[in-house]
Amino acid sequence: MPDGSTAVPIYGRLHLQGALTYLGDAQALQDMLPILCATLEKDVSAVTELLAQGERLAAAHCLHSLKGFVPVFCHEDLGAELAAVERLCRSTDAPGIDAAFAHLAPKLLVLAKEAAHYLAHPG
Repeated sequence: MPDGSTAVPIYGRLHLQGALTYLGDAQALQDMLPILCATLEKDVSAVTELLAQGERLAAAHCLHSLKGFVPVFCHEDLGAELAAVERLCRSTDAPGIDAAFAHLAPKLLVLAKEAAHYLAHPG
């Protein structure tokens, strides 16, 4: 039974309540989510290409940028995984970076899709 309060939708990757708390208000969230979507779509593709070319440090730089703001919008486990993959990528001799990013990339794209869904269907 509704109690008159506004419920925040629950998503698997997008942590709306955490983002609202961090950003302070719903308008700031509405303003930032399009940037999140565009950046994730662009950067996930860029990191994929950079890793395919063996450009780990350039990929790490891109991941570092994502690590700077993506955790505002996602659940803690995804932020921790992003940080771990970025650290792995910085170590040029670390094995498993391709597999680690292949595991992370779909989660980042789901985050972008959930953010886009929220923008299309707020509240």
